Amino acid sequence: MVSLGLANMTPWQCPRDVSEDEMAKRLANLASQVQRPELAIYNVHAPPYGTGLDLAPKLDATLTPRLGPGGRPEMIPVGSRAVLEALQAAQPLLGLHGHIHESKAFVRIGRTLAMNPGSEYQEGILRGLLLELEGDRLRDHLFVHG
Repeated sequence: MVSLGLANMTPWQCPRDVSEDEMAKRLANLASQVQRPELAIYNVHAPPYGTGLDLAPKLDATLTPRLGPGGRPEMIPVGSRAVLEALQAAQPLLGLHGHIHESKAFVRIGRTLAMNPGSEYQEGILRGLLLELEGDRLRDHLFVHG
C-alpha cells in the first residue's frame, strides 16, 4: 500500500498542501518501495487531475463559488497531476482518494480502478468504501454512508 495524506495546493494554503513537484517526489519515493505495483493500493488523499474524482466549485478572487447557468456552481477539475501520473505509471490495483467532497465517483485509469467516496460534511454525512479483495483482484466494492 502506498499512502500519502497530502494534497496539491489549494486556495486556502493548508498545512498539508504541497507543490506538484513535491507530491511527485514523495509518490515516486513510496512507489520505489513497492515490489508488485500491479497489486498495490494507492491510498492518496488528493484525487488524480481531470478524472471526475476531482470536480469542485470554481472560486472567484474572494473564494466564493462562481455560479453557472441555473444558479448551480460551475465545477472544474482541481486534483493532482502528480497523482494522475503516478497512477498511470504504476497501474496499481486501486486508487483510493478523498479531499474533494463533491466528487463521489469512480473511474478507470488504465487497469487501475480509482475511487472517491465523497462526503457531505455540511449535512453530517460521511461516505466511505467497503472493498472485498480476492487474490490479485477487487472482487466487489460498495459505497457506504452514515
